[in-house]
Amino acid sequence: MSTKSFRRALLGGAISCFAFIISPEILAQVTDTGSSDITLNFTESVSVMNVGNVTITDPSTGTNATSIEPFCISGVGFSTFEITFESNDTNNDTVFELTNGTNTVDYTVGFDNSLVGSFTTASEGIAMTGQTLNGVASDCSSDNARFEITIANADWENSTTQSGSGYADTLLITVTSE
Repeated sequence: MSTKSFRRALLGGAISCFAFIISPEILAQVTDTGSSDITLNFTESVSVMNVGNVTITDPSTGTNATSIEPFCISGVGFSTFEITFESNDTNNDTVFELTNGTNTVDYTVGFDNSLVGSFTTASEGIAMTGQTLNGVASDCSSDNARFEITIANADWENSTTQSGSGYADTLLITVTSE
């Protein structure tokens, strides 16, 4: 056998041996997969801030006594809310009422879910639903809503009311996410 033939036989045997050592099972690729659901959640929170006290002093004769108070409603995790105004006069009635301990004076509350719109009259203790949360910083660095207090001149401009001392009430404002 020539050297060339011997080398061919040796090389052919080595290739056959190598092919035998590297079987198809070793060359096959193995794959597996997994998955992960990613969720972003927000815990609902609501804030009512910047509500100031309202003082109406010496209204003009023949006119309603009014005052407008801007404030801020902010929140996370919802886009609509309901707002309820309640008179803390302890009478369990449906009237917004100022008192001096003896006499009472009715008033109305209007709500504007902006700073430039018109006021919608609130009913004492009844939620105003479907209000849209206006974009505002969570720290309420600016106001985005307001309420108006109106005392009709027929209710304040009479001798019984005017002979009394100051009249007061606490207006409770409750905001609930929808």
